Amino acid sequence: MKEKAGALARDFAPEAATLAVLAAVFWFFMKTGMLNDRELVQPLLWHLMILICIGTLILAFCKKLTYERLISVILLAGLIMRIGFVLYKNTDAAYHDLGEITTENAYGHAAYVLTIFETGRLPTINRGQFYHPPFFHILAACAMKVTGKVLNITDEVWLFEATKIVSCAATCFTLIAFWKILKELKLGKTSKVIALSIGAFLPVFYMLGGWINNDALVTMFMTWIILYTIRWYKKPGYFHIVMLALSFGLGIFTKISCALLAFYTGFFMLLKLVRSVREGTWKGLIGQFAVFACIAFPIGLYFPIRNYLLFGQGLNYVLPPGDNIYCGDHGFIERFVTFPISRLLSPVYLDPFSEYNLNFYLIKSAVVGEFEYHHVEEWPAAVLIVCNLILVVQSVFAAACVAAGHRKGSVHELFRESGLHLWGILGLWIWLYLNHVVLNIRLPYGCTMDFRYIVPTALIGAVFLGIYVEKCVREPNLFRRVFAGVCAAALICMTVSGMYMFSNMFKF
Repeated sequence: MKEKAGALARDFAPEAATLAVLAAVFWFFMKTGMLNDRELVQPLLWHLMILICIGTLILAFCKKLTYERLISVILLAGLIMRIGFVLYKNTDAAYHDLGEITTENAYGHAAYVLTIFETGRLPTINRGQFYHPPFFHILAACAMKVTGKVLNITDEVWLFEATKIVSCAATCFTLIAFWKILKELKLGKTSKVIALSIGAFLPVFYMLGGWINNDALVTMFMTWIILYTIRWYKKPGYFHIVMLALSFGLGIFTKISCALLAFYTGFFMLLKLVRSVREGTWKGLIGQFAVFACIAFPIGLYFPIRNYLLFGQGLNYVLPPGDNIYCGDHGFIERFVTFPISRLLSPVYLDPFSEYNLNFYLIKSAVVGEFEYHHVEEWPAAVLIVCNLILVVQSVFAAACVAAGHRKGSVHELFRESGLHLWGILGLWIWLYLNHVVLNIRLPYGCTMDFRYIVPTALIGAVFLGIYVEKCVREPNLFRRVFAGVCAAALICMTVSGMYMFSNMFKF
């Protein structure tokens, strides 16, 4: 028992340390009035990134940049960028569905959080954003309560800034969980470096931490579901099944779309059950499935059932956006098949009120969001968009090559554990994308196309890109050398441009 407790403590030590540092730094900046001070925080963040880059180059020049040190640098830089961005970004800058920071005739995420903060109860209506499950809003209200006690703050509007702790912690935990997934998949060193770099420096992960909504938290739970599905399949046990159940239950209690991952986990549960029946060990699995159901179902289904009984709200209800961003008057080919490359950088930023092409929207919103930033120059955004397009195309090609490579083996080889999990996440990648297409057919609006709804697909694509680049390094030919070189250049340019842009935003 002590060994299991120690292993559990070690496993969650990175998350605990990250949360402690985040809370301490956030409260210090809030207490001293430095929070949201762009003139102070932005130069600190940018120069800190420069120092990390210089230190990394010095280590490489001195031939002391070991694999372990490089991984540590990537994780550290990714976490610092997330936290630094949140320290200077106001909650009411570049937001999604926030609404007024009041409970008076307001129905956005801010009013949702404040209602719970002030009353200790859920809203009694489902108007506006109140239709969402409340777990993020409960945690945000708790963050306000704790911050108010620690710092002796009573001003609700100022105290509301503490809600950023929840989103920022969630996107930090997503990075840590992704690193654990890479280790569970037993990828090579090059694969891990490439994949982790995308998970650390793709700008959508910076943006998630600054939004006061449930996107960052549900992304974290989706990542945890992938992690604990892999771990449970490798070593079925009550701890892993409980963690999986909590991830599903709390994830759906955060956002209904988390239920989409049941397709992925259910496949592995069914496969494990079939194998255990053949081996005569199925009774233990039935007990684990019962525990999973007893935990995940009540937590995940409570709010949808509550709202159905109170308001007649459907289980898959989504608030229809305004008609001014309707794009259903464009045909299927225009929206889902063609790619308007001529408009990639003209204009640089997205316009939700006029855009209609899904893949075009996904490419751009993953690195610049849906906003027109008041930035000194547009070149970092342009570089980010071009680099992301290159990396996405390479990821799709890499996934096809990896899948084709596995198909060349025997059926037994295809379903060995090492390859099975790759097939699983490849299926999940396709499943999430197709569901996003269906959502946009059902709700043809500009904002519905945003990449924030399918962020885990970036992590899955990063895995396959990393695997193929490692193959390029180990078994080089002319094409593979060019492929790996283009990938490295795009990744470096995306990293540097993203650091520059997201440590210098909202200047004017």
